[in-house]
Amino acid sequence: MELSRSRRGLQKKFVASLLIVGFSPGIVALFATYLYSIQTIKTSIGGSFQQIATSTARRIEVMIDDEIDGVRQLAATPFTVRASVEASNGSYRSEDPQAIRARLLQRSAQWERYRGGEDRFLPSYINRGTLFYIRDWYAVRAGEYQNLLVTDARGALVASVAPTVGYLHGDELWWREAFADGRGRLYVSDIYKQAAGEYLLDIAVPVMDRTGKRAIGVVKLELRRANLMKAIMEIKVGERGHGMLLNTEGTPLICPVLPPKAHLINDPLMRQLMQTTPGWVVAEDDAHGGHNSIVGYAPIRFVHPLSESSLGGHQWYAFVRQDPDETYAPVYTLLRTVGMIGFGMVTALASLGFFLGRLFVKPILMLQEQADAIRQGVQDLASAGRFDRALRSTAERRVTVRTGDELESLALAFNQMAQALDESLKTIRNQENELLRKEKLASVGQLLAALAHDIKNPLGVIRSSAQLVLDDHQSEAVKREVAQYVIEEVDRLTNRINHFLRFARQKPPEARPVAVKALLEAALQEWRALGAGASIAEEVRIASDVPDLMVDPDQVKEALVNLLINAREAMPQGGTLTITASMEGKSGAPATVVVRIVDTGCGISPEHLKQIFDPFFTTKDFGTGLGLTNAKRLVEQNGGQLAINSQEGKGTEVVLRLPAPAR
Repeated sequence: MELSRSRRGLQKKFVASLLIVGFSPGIVALFATYLYSIQTIKTSIGGSFQQIATSTARRIEVMIDDEIDGVRQLAATPFTVRASVEASNGSYRSEDPQAIRARLLQRSAQWERYRGGEDRFLPSYINRGTLFYIRDWYAVRAGEYQNLLVTDARGALVASVAPTVGYLHGDELWWREAFADGRGRLYVSDIYKQAAGEYLLDIAVPVMDRTGKRAIGVVKLELRRANLMKAIMEIKVGERGHGMLLNTEGTPLICPVLPPKAHLINDPLMRQLMQTTPGWVVAEDDAHGGHNSIVGYAPIRFVHPLSESSLGGHQWYAFVRQDPDETYAPVYTLLRTVGMIGFGMVTALASLGFFLGRLFVKPILMLQEQADAIRQGVQDLASAGRFDRALRSTAERRVTVRTGDELESLALAFNQMAQALDESLKTIRNQENELLRKEKLASVGQLLAALAHDIKNPLGVIRSSAQLVLDDHQSEAVKREVAQYVIEEVDRLTNRINHFLRFARQKPPEARPVAVKALLEAALQEWRALGAGASIAEEVRIASDVPDLMVDPDQVKEALVNLLINAREAMPQGGTLTITASMEGKSGAPATVVVRIVDTGCGISPEHLKQIFDPFFTTKDFGTGLGLTNAKRLVEQNGGQLAINSQEGKGTEVVLRLPAPAR
């Protein structure tokens, strides 16, 4: 029932509309809040990270510059460092290059024996005054340095705090960069690993001559990375935010989270960071597992100009990042708070809407229920077949609505419609009674006309035959033949009267189980007894799973005989009659047996096919036109269906669907 399926649909739509109206602004507000909050927090935190990175870069710059200044002051000490370097250089002046080379190799071998403990005494070419001086200088900050050494113009060792270094350093990068063929430059190495867990940074400065224009040696300070880590470790951003020192190759030189070179900064992020001024960016991948992270950065620029190979040929950057989940946590908290408040408001709005919806929808539901009841009543009335059997008034279906608006007008119109329907039903009942009376008179007249037509001719034959019998001049053979005509005409009259009586009197069926095979054989046997004319081939096929029928066998057999007679009359020159029986229906449901009667006769034209079940309709020169009418009525009285399919010139198929007991 369509109306029943849609009950309370209007109330649901009303509540849904309120929810949409409530949720839509809320969702837009949440989205706008999210965008504004994200942008605000990016700008705020990004600026803060930029400042932290800038201050970190400045601290590292100051630390390195201070160390460079300290080493430069040490290298410029005239009576210790410079004097010892000049003395070492002066020892080579009177010798040729090969002799100098031989002497340096000899000293290097002697130094290695001293380093290995074979010689107990410090070699004489190591300047003891300079050694004591740099040891005192080194002792002031011994925990920050790894070593301090002085070399001459040939890279030969003049003095070293720790005897762990070699004697010749002329081929090493730091010495070549700092000496620079006598020009003298400042050199700061990249951070490198010397031993397990020990990372160093080399600072090499030239020892200039008295004029300050030419380098005569190099002083190298090995600085522990821990000094620089202080500036990085001081950075604390929330619980999971930290700073880093990295170079333009993307290698983290100092990272509190992961070991150096254990992870690399990806190229897209490095392209964002490699700027000449401090700034901040949103990194899609921050190399720490975070996505859309806010990153602050600042380039590190030293006051002192360094050689091109300093810092490994790269530039250093201070880098500050924080886990995105922690960065955006305030935004998510705000969104949850706003969302909960919005959800509460929408829930309250929905509850109010549900209450108001009931007020608005209740009159409509009343109208719907009464309209549905009237519709069902009219449907039941129509299925009853006769208005005088189930005519009901709709007076109790009136609806009273006092809202003072369109709903009250609708209720008034509904009541007027119901009243008009009552009047229409009364009119239809009166018209049906009159129509039935006229139909009965017409049927009686048609029946009498058919009876008069069918009785008139046999009576004329009987009268003529009786006159011949009364004629004394007729022979006995003629009289006997005429008497036989009289008997045949009386039988024909009896058959016609029986057809009319069966049509006029409709006996209710007495259903009982009957086998399909037995019913078909009984009908065929009676049909054969009534048959005459050309030979007809019979084919009977009954499926093995066909159940018994639950019908009145006499009525169904009579219908089958009428159908078989029609099939014979359609094949005056002979043909084939095929009868099949099969089962339809699912397990557990009432079964249906389908019986098909197929002939190869002349068939029925399309225009006649529409009228074959009308009483008294026939295309034959004989018959009453009641055979198919009676057959259809008998089948339907027994709960079955009858349908005819035919093609003119090819034959006719009659399909009967008869009920069987449930399996």
